[in-house]
Amino acid sequence: MALRDVRHQGLWPAVLAAGLETHFDEKGLATEDCPACSGHRSLRLSLRLGQARCLNCGIAGPLETYLRERLEGVVPEPSCTEPADLSDAEVILLPRVRRRDPDIRRTPHVLQRASNLPPPPPKSAVLEMAPKPAGHIAEKLIMTVLAVIFLMAGLASAALSGFANFQAFGGMVSDPLQSQVWGWAGVIASICSFGGFTFFWWHMTHRRRKEGIRTLVFALAGAATSIAGTSLFMDQQAAQGEARVESVTVERDIVEAQIEDIRRQLDGIPAETRSIAGLRSYLEGVERAGRTHQKPYRDAQNELGLAERRARLEAGLAEARAQLIVLGRDSAARPQAELGLPSWAFAVMLEVFSSQATSIACVSLLLLYGLSSAGPARRRPARD
Repeated sequence: MALRDVRHQGLWPAVLAAGLETHFDEKGLATEDCPACSGHRSLRLSLRLGQARCLNCGIAGPLETYLRERLEGVVPEPSCTEPADLSDAEVILLPRVRRRDPDIRRTPHVLQRASNLPPPPPKSAVLEMAPKPAGHIAEKLIMTVLAVIFLMAGLASAALSGFANFQAFGGMVSDPLQSQVWGWAGVIASICSFGGFTFFWWHMTHRRRKEGIRTLVFALAGAATSIAGTSLFMDQQAAQGEARVESVTVERDIVEAQIEDIRRQLDGIPAETRSIAGLRSYLEGVERAGRTHQKPYRDAQNELGLAERRARLEAGLAEARAQLIVLGRDSAARPQAELGLPSWAFAVMLEVFSSQATSIACVSLLLLYGLSSAGPARRRPARD
């Protein structure tokens, strides 16, 4: 935020009244001498954040109160080398790290001279608890639930992306071992894509810009690999679907031609041909009578051959019709709908869900229960 933008905020009149308008740069930042530890230009003032924090001793507080106390003469001028007497002042800078001044010690809310406080207990160490952040329980609960939902959605998308990458990269080689290696490489790329953005935020939060940029490049490389694998998998599936439809169409044409050929052969068999059972019964009677040398016996044998052939053709016709029904169902189960977006667009959306949902969830959980939460008690040596 530039200085011309922050001038419209409520702090700028107080800055003008304190005579510090020329101390701020274009980013709305200024440095002054710390009133607590007398550190030269160690107190960092931020108009954008509305905070004042000492980079030397670690105390921090609202910038508005600092400006008000400066107008009231509580905060010493930059030319002063000794810290002001803070015993009667309304000091709002809250301690965060150990002070360097041995004559001043802290309470969670005010900063006072040690002479106004009871003497410390004669122990070799004291416990110093970090102040708990102010926050509403309901707000924290709602944000926790949303973060968990985002995390589950991101992990589910990452699982889909990993499966697609495994199938796409593994199918590029024919060797089984190499196929497994390439497949798991795609899964690793999917994991790196959604984990790298969280590391990027973590490094940038701690002002490790070089590490953050390197992590961002790594995360973008993993995301690009995952997008390529998912897009390749979708294209492969679409190609297999089209090939299957074409194969079904060819098979259906072949089966229909077979059915037509069977029908023509059935039409060539006389309709008065008797059944196989009747003909066999007739031939057995002629054989018992001993008249197998007569012409009716030979005619019956020829007719039996036609009847058996008709039975085989009818069985083949029934089988071909059943196969045609199966092919029709298979073709209907794979409708070829035209997609409005290319496969890479769906791959990008899946990658955004995978990487950003998990990153948002992890960052939210870190802010709720990590960086902003009260840390464990720290032990330090007591001063005499």
